[in-house]
Amino acid sequence: MTPGQRRGYYLAAMRVFIVGAGEVGYHTAAALVREGHDLVVVEKDPAKAERIQSKLDVLPVTADACNPQVLRAHKVEDADLFFAVSNDDAVNLLSALTARKLGAARAVVRLSEAYHQFNPLLQGDPQLAPIFPERLVAEEILGLTKIQGAQKARFFAEGRLVLLQVRPSSGAGIYGQQLKHLEGPEGWILVGIRRGGALVVPRGDTMLQRGDILYAVGRTETMEDFLRSLKIEPHPVRRVVIGGGGQVGRALARMLVAEKIQVTIIQRSGSQAFELAAQLPEVLVLRGDATDTAIQREAGVPEADYFVAATQDDENNIFAALLARELGARETILLYHNPELRGLLHTVRVGLPISPRLVIAGTILRMVHRREIVSLDLVEEGDAEVVEFQVPAQARVLNKPLSEVHFPRDAIVGAVIRGEELFVPGGEFRFEPGDRALVFCLTEVLPALEKIFRSR
Repeated sequence: MTPGQRRGYYLAAMRVFIVGAGEVGYHTAAALVREGHDLVVVEKDPAKAERIQSKLDVLPVTADACNPQVLRAHKVEDADLFFAVSNDDAVNLLSALTARKLGAARAVVRLSEAYHQFNPLLQGDPQLAPIFPERLVAEEILGLTKIQGAQKARFFAEGRLVLLQVRPSSGAGIYGQQLKHLEGPEGWILVGIRRGGALVVPRGDTMLQRGDILYAVGRTETMEDFLRSLKIEPHPVRRVVIGGGGQVGRALARMLVAEKIQVTIIQRSGSQAFELAAQLPEVLVLRGDATDTAIQREAGVPEADYFVAATQDDENNIFAALLARELGARETILLYHNPELRGLLHTVRVGLPISPRLVIAGTILRMVHRREIVSLDLVEEGDAEVVEFQVPAQARVLNKPLSEVHFPRDAIVGAVIRGEELFVPGGEFRFEPGDRALVFCLTEVLPALEKIFRSR
């Protein structure tokens, strides 16, 4: 029996330590608090510790997370999960190693520098898991370049199902009609709508409006059919310009080159530009400011399929993306780190915004849930989640039609996989043990969903 199982690792509530109360730590803590977990947040900066204490029901500890006396004093040996997600690689690595040695069941280490993947201290312990945020963000961007027209794409059920976030063309013939009267490609269902600042789970009498952003679930093999039904035409990607050659830009460039895509990087620092050119001989590296019109023209932005603003500076990324759109780049993607910018970015429609902290937090939260949950992803800054459940024997959803299961109002079953078959279930559908259900829900109803899919 593992320590996690001994302490109820698979129960709904767990004892979780989080090192670092920055944006990633705060966002992760906020999501876990909503689900009722017992949280200890260790933060050396008193201001950050005070902020998280004032807003969340957690135990803040203002101390050095690498100090074993501090961890012992707060019973780290009872921790089911220990997340080291500060902005300091050394602190994350040492605190996680210390926590594991003191008895924490599992530790997850956030690391920025790629060379840590070869660190022997991370080898040999299956309960010590490193995550590399910049690589995760680069993979997110790469996925968007492969599905043109989507603002987000997540795959489930071994890639057979996909969740797409899209903004339909204003010329799509879907507006002003109730959903129950609309017909789309077989196997697709609309599961969420963001309208202004509100996110809703649609019903049959919901009517779409221009400007709505849609979340839909369907068969991966018919993605292009679905996009075309919304008047979104995919285009091949041949050229990408990246503004910023930091960890994300560098990782993304390597991935794009492997896909045989032409890549240009604009890097402000001369020494870093020289280093990038040496490390990435297949990439054209230009020294300059990505917010400068002349340097964007030299980089070929007017002919680019994608311009990616990937610096650490939100203002710089916004201006660079706006300029790239003005110059004629087919699509723009920008990173933003300040959560307060989300509404503005969607209103201005400057491009496809990606929040690195949300990507990281989503990865972390997938490690928290019960074994009935096969996979999970955050949507809308964590306001909603899409969850893949495996239906166990004796689950509460069995032996009754779906219409009688009493699902929460803010949840909808998008699809069900049964062996090689895929269903978009109606009210008379009945689950069988072993089914895999993809459910879209607002975050606050996830605990209720877990109970429904849990074995009696």
